[in-house]
Amino acid sequence: MSVIVRPHSLRGTVQAPPSKSYAHRYLIATYLSGRPCTIVGAGDSRDIRATLGALGALGLRYRREGDDVAVLGVEHPNKATVYCHESGSTLRFLLPVAAALGIPSAFTAAAGLTARPVEGLVTALNAHGAAIDGLRVSGRLTAGEYVVDGTVSSQYITGLLFALPLLDGNSRVVVSGGMVSKAYVDVTLDVLSVAGVSVEKTAYGFSVRGRQTYRLPDAVNVEGDWSAAAFMLAAGALGGPVTVANLDPCSLQGDAAILSVLDRMGAHVRVSDRAVTVSRGALRAFSVDVDEIPDLAQIIAVLAAYAEGDSILSGVERLRLKESDRLSAITDMFAASGVRCRLVGRTLVVTGGTPAGGAFEGGGDHRTVMSVCILAAYAAGDSRVSTPSAVGKSYPDFFKDFSILGGQTDGDIQG
Repeated sequence: MSVIVRPHSLRGTVQAPPSKSYAHRYLIATYLSGRPCTIVGAGDSRDIRATLGALGALGLRYRREGDDVAVLGVEHPNKATVYCHESGSTLRFLLPVAAALGIPSAFTAAAGLTARPVEGLVTALNAHGAAIDGLRVSGRLTAGEYVVDGTVSSQYITGLLFALPLLDGNSRVVVSGGMVSKAYVDVTLDVLSVAGVSVEKTAYGFSVRGRQTYRLPDAVNVEGDWSAAAFMLAAGALGGPVTVANLDPCSLQGDAAILSVLDRMGAHVRVSDRAVTVSRGALRAFSVDVDEIPDLAQIIAVLAAYAEGDSILSGVERLRLKESDRLSAITDMFAASGVRCRLVGRTLVVTGGTPAGGAFEGGGDHRTVMSVCILAAYAAGDSRVSTPSAVGKSYPDFFKDFSILGGQTDGDIQG
């Protein structure tokens, strides 16, 4: 399955889809409250469906109302089989939750997800009362000091921060080796605060008081997703103008950093109360560390391909640990489009120019597909992009919005 993308400048206005980061977390917080609550604008991406299905297996009763989710209550099962599909957030957030609640659970996932690291989290849980064999959970967590390697995934920390307030005693999360993707943990802390749960940041990590109760308002609103919006904002920088509405410029989402990248490379950026408009300027080379914003790395690389001079993307090595080897996906995309790039240690150097259309592998990775489509929209010649349905993981309406902005496609793009 593939889609043909024909060159055509993108311009117009679209709405940012709901933030996956906030939707995952609000759903889990509501589950832990056990009380009715409506998550307004949770969206219908495959990852959010995965979390809903997993929580359903753990006893969540809910009703879908368009993009909203009305939580009706919770009935904890005696045991559960929890399928996480391809969602790393679902797996890493809910392993500690199931262990804290003492629900014997068999977690399963798609092959690509089970290949991603989870051992550090499992080791920490097993040291405190859980008995996790592979992804089969038994036992029950006890309070104490949890030591986790923060350089692998911030999702380990989020999972613990959801689970530890439920325990009888106080706990500490000691983050060793530094912490990657800190902004995602800030989003977790924001949702916990809305739920009335207190977590204290400390010099070593986090201090968590036990025996806390999750209490959310009757309804919570999910803000727009900066990670998804970045693709359309980048399209505006290469042509435009493109306006993306439903964005909070004061958001805690780390991928709001796309604004500073666009500004530094010379794009024209205008921010209003709930929208951002981007249009082309004199695009120049830039330097950016993507270690804290790995989900932006591929679309930033596309911007570099059209900027004059050598752009430098540092901190790229962690891209190999995502849904796919995204560092290889970037270099493969550039090889297919005639863009010069080279790896120098932990740094990718991209020489801007005029990318050519070609045959691109999406690799079943949503962010690869979306990045390639933005590159292809401005390339010299038609392009063929494989696995377009992968966009459903995070941005089901990507091709609809691409078309609204004038994108020219032909082929099977159903998710």
